[in-house]
Amino acid sequence: MRLLPLVLVPLAACSASASAQFELANTTSAARVAPHVLDDGTSLRLKIIAVYLAEDVDPTTMDNIGQTEMIWINPQCNGDISGCNVDGFTEPAGGPRITDYFDLARPTEVVNAELNSQAMTVSTGSYKYARLELCKAYGGQNQATQPTMMWRGPGMTADRPFTSGDCGRTSLAFDPPLELGAGDSVAVTLGYDLGSSVVSGAPGNGGFEIAGTDHWFRDCADIDDTHRACMDFPDFAPSAAKL
Repeated sequence: MRLLPLVLVPLAACSASASAQFELANTTSAARVAPHVLDDGTSLRLKIIAVYLAEDVDPTTMDNIGQTEMIWINPQCNGDISGCNVDGFTEPAGGPRITDYFDLARPTEVVNAELNSQAMTVSTGSYKYARLELCKAYGGQNQATQPTMMWRGPGMTADRPFTSGDCGRTSLAFDPPLELGAGDSVAVTLGYDLGSSVVSGAPGNGGFEIAGTDHWFRDCADIDDTHRACMDFPDFAPSAAKL
């Protein structure tokens, strides 16, 4: 899975349609207590603009291939997907800004209650990925002037702000691809396990590593000389069920 700016293509015209409703599933086991595994109380909060289905994604450029269909838009966008951006970007000028963080560390039912997703009309077809739009980088501004994420790991006493210049997150692939026919109605769910996203352990050799893990994290906080907490985006595993 790659994490690069999300490039959207125009939606394909289509005479037939289906509907899709977006959901999240927090599969983190809060009861697990082991090295490098999330503890109770840990949080990961993101600013999310919208979620799309993508027919395919170029593995090199990460551009969309084929049609895309939006299945959720942040209420703070007020329905204006073109002008909406996260707080801290100057473009698109005059458009709505997202200031609220979406807390992924809560139970699934609480997360979905806040999503308040409604079924959205989408074109029929085959879709391989779901993609989260996290920001829009225009006019040479590649990073927001306000934090785009807040996180807290085991042993930390307060949330830590972080600003990511990555504007898109691509899910793991639907396997098999999601096939939508005329009149189909599905719930598209992205499952995530924060146990591999916010972790703790002994400091590794680098400033963004945990000893014993083969991963370079986005941000880390040293609790003391022997304890470090680190954060990265979670993997999003897609599934779909007919409504």
